[in-house]
Amino acid sequence: MLRSMTAFSRKTFSGDTWSTTMELRSVNSRFFDCRVRIPRELAALEERVKKFLKEKLGRGRVDFVLYYESQEEVPVVFTPKVELARNYLDAVTSLAREIERPPELEVKDLLYLLKDVIAAREEDVDTTLIWDRIRPVLEDLLESAVDMAEREGMATEQDIRRHLSRIQELAADISLRAGENTKKQVEAMRERIAALLQDVPLDEARIAQEAAVLADRLDINEELVRLESHISQFYKYLEAGGDVGRKLDFLVQEIFREANTMTSKAADTAISHLVVEIKAELEKIREQLQNVV
Repeated sequence: MLRSMTAFSRKTFSGDTWSTTMELRSVNSRFFDCRVRIPRELAALEERVKKFLKEKLGRGRVDFVLYYESQEEVPVVFTPKVELARNYLDAVTSLAREIERPPELEVKDLLYLLKDVIAAREEDVDTTLIWDRIRPVLEDLLESAVDMAEREGMATEQDIRRHLSRIQELAADISLRAGENTKKQVEAMRERIAALLQDVPLDEARIAQEAAVLADRLDINEELVRLESHISQFYKYLEAGGDVGRKLDFLVQEIFREANTMTSKAADTAISHLVVEIKAELEKIREQLQNVV
């Protein structure tokens, strides 16, 4: 079954002391193009999230937003700036010598006068713990998105199958027309030769030889066989499902090539018209494949 690149999903979950909201939007793209917006303190999880999204979605332009809030207190870490304190004490001691007074400076005085001597910062968040919390929510979000993409892919596949069936009908008409076209062209060649030679007796052996050459040049059976082979392979990919969009797009190009060759070889207006219809069906398939993973 085919899967579309178009998807949307939004999930919210609240724990005892934390909550998260996630939103995902995906549209068609030739490659995997992912933009992730998460809180700055969770920046370390960005690449992990992108990898997770790519594994599940394959390709497409993905916009993912994560909100995370916690009521848990973040521990504060106090770090002494030893070198700053030492330099300050040295300066005070030097000043005391210059004015011939004892420094009489204790640590508590230093902390009062120079508050920057101890730096306070919040401890880094535990991203491993947060990942364990949000991962089930992310999996639920992706399951919902993939389900939507598969439903749309199913509709796309049904439409593609209708176009393929029509192409096979047109190819069958071309096959019937090709035999009639060869007979008509050979007969036309014979009439032209007879008109040019007028009263001269026709060399039936030579005419038969030229007819064989002409029939070979007009023969499009190989192209019809390859076209049917490509369509058969197309159906196999549809049955297999998965990330087959690029493979199917390649087969469409190959069918286009066979159709063009048939037009140039057959040199028949009716066949050309049928080929135009085949190309129109192929264009519809190609448009659909632009949104298939």
